[in-house]
Amino acid sequence: MTAHMAEFFNNLSCTSSTMTTLASTSSDWLGLDLMTLLGVAAIVAWLFQRLRLEAIPGYLIAGIAIGPNALNLIRGEASIDQISSIAVTLLMFGIGLQLDLNSIRRGMVHILAIGILSTLLFVLASWGLISLAGVPAPVALLGAFALSASSTAVMVRVVQARRESNTVHARVGLGVSIVQDLGCVLFIAMVPVLATWQGVETLPAHGHASSSWFATLPKWLEVGARGGIAAGGIALLIVVGKTLLPRVLDAVAAVGSSELMLIVSAAIALLAAVFTSAIGLSAEMGAFLAGFMLAATPYRFQISGLVGPIRDVLMAVFFVSVGLKVDPMIVMQDWWVIGAAALMVVALKVFFIAGTGWALGMTASSAAICAAYLANAGEFSLVLLTAAERGGLVTEIELGRMIAICVLTLVATPLLAGPAPALASRLVGVPQARFFRGGNALADTPPAAPNNGDEAAHATGPIQPHAIIAGFGPVGRALADRFEVLGIPYIVVELNPRTVTRQGKLGRKFVYGDITNPEVLESAGLAHAMAVLLTIPDDETILRSCRVVRSLAPHVFIAARTSFLSGSFAAMQLGADVVTVEEVATAAAMERDVLAQLPALASRRVGATP
Repeated sequence: MTAHMAEFFNNLSCTSSTMTTLASTSSDWLGLDLMTLLGVAAIVAWLFQRLRLEAIPGYLIAGIAIGPNALNLIRGEASIDQISSIAVTLLMFGIGLQLDLNSIRRGMVHILAIGILSTLLFVLASWGLISLAGVPAPVALLGAFALSASSTAVMVRVVQARRESNTVHARVGLGVSIVQDLGCVLFIAMVPVLATWQGVETLPAHGHASSSWFATLPKWLEVGARGGIAAGGIALLIVVGKTLLPRVLDAVAAVGSSELMLIVSAAIALLAAVFTSAIGLSAEMGAFLAGFMLAATPYRFQISGLVGPIRDVLMAVFFVSVGLKVDPMIVMQDWWVIGAAALMVVALKVFFIAGTGWALGMTASSAAICAAYLANAGEFSLVLLTAAERGGLVTEIELGRMIAICVLTLVATPLLAGPAPALASRLVGVPQARFFRGGNALADTPPAAPNNGDEAAHATGPIQPHAIIAGFGPVGRALADRFEVLGIPYIVVELNPRTVTRQGKLGRKFVYGDITNPEVLESAGLAHAMAVLLTIPDDETILRSCRVVRSLAPHVFIAARTSFLSGSFAAMQLGADVVTVEEVATAAAMERDVLAQLPALASRRVGATP
């Protein structure tokens, strides 16, 4: 069968030879490779979305199909690798932006304990099983740690699609995913240590000015010196970031330019990546730390939304470029090993996450749902494996097998997440762990809504129905004042940082950002909103807001304002339920005021007549 498949791919390669010949004279032209890469990725991702599967395994399969071991449509792999490096840097930056510890602050001790214990148990068990298969201990440890990371993006999409963002299993799942991601970030820094353990000669970090000086030191002193410089550099980066980043972003936000915010944010990510690379750590860690520090600012949702489209495009490039390294022949030869390994990963994750969750205070049903949502490998798995391959710790064959395992677990996620709530409902009668009987921080009750501006800026959205007011000018302020009198909860989305800070201190719930930014809308709790009131005096922004809000929340009530009557028809077509036209409102108000004054003017005129 393998021989027939090899002949099949050879025939396909010959069939595509005319295409590659046309490109041979410009094989280094990056534009052609990117066009091919993104085009195939778009087709495969569309197909996967139609099948209700995640796009990430689709990107990987697209890379395998067009790689040098199959159709061989990519000629300049070196250039693609360079773009892939930038892509993974921005990917790590975006993941850092999404890791907000405030979202799991209720029951944090229990959640972090579940994450740490379940991850350690999975790593130890899978490390032993992989080692029994004859894999060297350092490589087996790295593989176990890589597979321990679940997909944060997949988990968040599942709970948002099911409107479960405020459930216990969603909060615990996010916390466990944060622990896994942080563990992988630390493990990326340990790749050179594992390579040394394996006996692989690693090249010094690019741009490390003192590499020759380190080479003159004894081995134990060299390791200590490198570790000390790395630790000191990270501490310096965190201190400088905590001190300067809020001031820099305040100055940028005061300008009011989204383009400037995007440029500055990307520059911060790349600057942090260059710094950590210079001190002997990975560039990915620097970008992650930059995003994590920005996540503590009120601008995180606006930045995440601005970086999102670029990150998504580059993410497709990264995952497809990872797939280029996979040889489908090797995967087919070892299909039963890869399938068994994927089944092992899913089974161990479900067992350890559900077991530790129940033992540390969750109900059995919530623990089972959480485990089903986290039973896959994730983005960090591929980032860590790619870093290990670049460091010489794993071969291309081992990398291909690991990637195939990740793909299978991601494809299996919908098969687990779909029936998980129904199956978990059968565990409702299972008592809680004896130690936690009588109530605990992980009881099946939703978290409290935020009660001030700063917390609102970090919340995933209050669970009670509320109104979202876009803009805090005269119209937005009037609506907010009226809502307070009537006792209607609301959150204001505003782009003026001074207004956000000042009103937040007064106890009002504010989120900094552009109302057309989906990340900002989600942070304002659009999933639970009963109405969105668009009071911004900008017709173009109003129309874009109507389109975005209606696409994200098909049933929410939308009220908008426009300057002219023609704009009201466009807003209604884009989803607005009620549109207030300024020229019509002005005409009505002027008519009312004039008619109220006319009798007095008429009597005065009559009295003045001789």
